[in-house]
Amino acid sequence: MKVQHIQTVVAIADAGSLRGAAKALRKSQPALTKSLRQAEDALGVPIFQRSSRGVVPTEMGEHVLVRARSISSEIKRLDDEIAQLRGEQVGSVHVCVSPLAAVKILPQALSRFHSKFPDVETHLTGGLYPNALKPLRDGRTDLVIGPTPPARMLRDINVEPLLATPIALITSKNSPYKNAQSLSELLHARWIMIGAPLGPGDIFRKLFIDKGLTPPKATTTSESYFGAVSLIEELGAVCVFPLKLVENVQKSSNIVRIDVQDTFDLIEISLMTRSGHPLTPMADALANAIRRRTATIRHES
Repeated sequence: MKVQHIQTVVAIADAGSLRGAAKALRKSQPALTKSLRQAEDALGVPIFQRSSRGVVPTEMGEHVLVRARSISSEIKRLDDEIAQLRGEQVGSVHVCVSPLAAVKILPQALSRFHSKFPDVETHLTGGLYPNALKPLRDGRTDLVIGPTPPARMLRDINVEPLLATPIALITSKNSPYKNAQSLSELLHARWIMIGAPLGPGDIFRKLFIDKGLTPPKATTTSESYFGAVSLIEELGAVCVFPLKLVENVQKSSNIVRIDVQDTFDLIEISLMTRSGHPLTPMADALANAIRRRTATIRHES
């Protein structure tokens, strides 16, 4: 495959249609169709198939896309890196952050970063493992700041611990569970989990199991920090939450902390990057600003 074929494949996958990809690449649709056909001929497999949803990758196409996205991102990073090494403030840095990092770490780190590099774009997304790891492996994300995933999820990922945070339980001020003192009193509560199953929100299950209790099921999951808080307020549900964020939430919502006697393990917050793929100078500069900010938080604690 040639570079133009890689760009074609990624653009079609992102747009979900040949027409949308042609518009994004500023090419005619027949030219794009020809480029796709050349890519499929070179590989000897179909990469996309038409469906009611537009154009979707085939099973083999999914594997092609993983490599194509990685190559495409590395080409973009190469262009950015050479320009940055020449002293130009160009390019962009893509960062995925957990709720704690979004509130306590990134604002100050970005302020420091942009004071030195005002023309460099930063693109932020929110997320937790396991969902935050795929864009990092694909090269769509440069940095992930959030809870450290289990070792089994860390293939091809560098992990740099930044700080550890205690975990609290929260509910609404109107919840019948607000005065609970033990986990056994929360067995029949409605639980909300921030993030996907097998993510850091699953930490509540371990404590129940350690106490010899059958852990309750989180009937609702939310990838959104603000969405989860709204649901907790409305439903009187229970949720595990970083202690460093509880005060922030209490200031702006109808939320209280449940002071149970049982304590959770600390959650480690880490900076994650791809193994074997050095950061561009600008991404490295932002990573350093993040390290300085977390050092300040540790000192304040």
